[in-house]
Amino acid sequence: MSWRTGHSYDELRGIDVAAAIVAGMPEPGPARRILFAEAAIAASLAAQDLGVGPHPVRFLAGCVRSLGLDGALQLPEPLIGDQPTQLVREWMSAAHTGPDPDVARDDLFARWLEAVALLIAVRRQALHPGQPGDRGPGAPDEGG
Repeated sequence: MSWRTGHSYDELRGIDVAAAIVAGMPEPGPARRILFAEAAIAASLAAQDLGVGPHPVRFLAGCVRSLGLDGALQLPEPLIGDQPTQLVREWMSAAHTGPDPDVARDDLFARWLEAVALLIAVRRQALHPGQPGDRGPGAPDEGG
């Protein structure tokens, strides 16, 4: 069971992350809280299931901050591998709510990606305590 949300990881895996992004991006409130809680956990689980580590997600957050969502959507491979790329493109497309650049939206989405990366790192550390960094033995490749 997830300590923060009261939901099991299986329940969290069933969350439509893209829908939560669409609902949570426009303005503060309950949908935004869900975006940064349940949806961030669900996203971290989905990424981790594909072998994505925290560093590539943090790097993508930096790309979103510096390039904006428009620029990040143009990256040929925002995460290494077809499945991880498809996953984050779905998230970025959901966050990209309009044709005009929006620095506040880009920053909010970058903060959300950083939260996802932190959750991946914390879960890895909890599963493999005492290991340096945020990777334990047998952890999936950080490349994706």
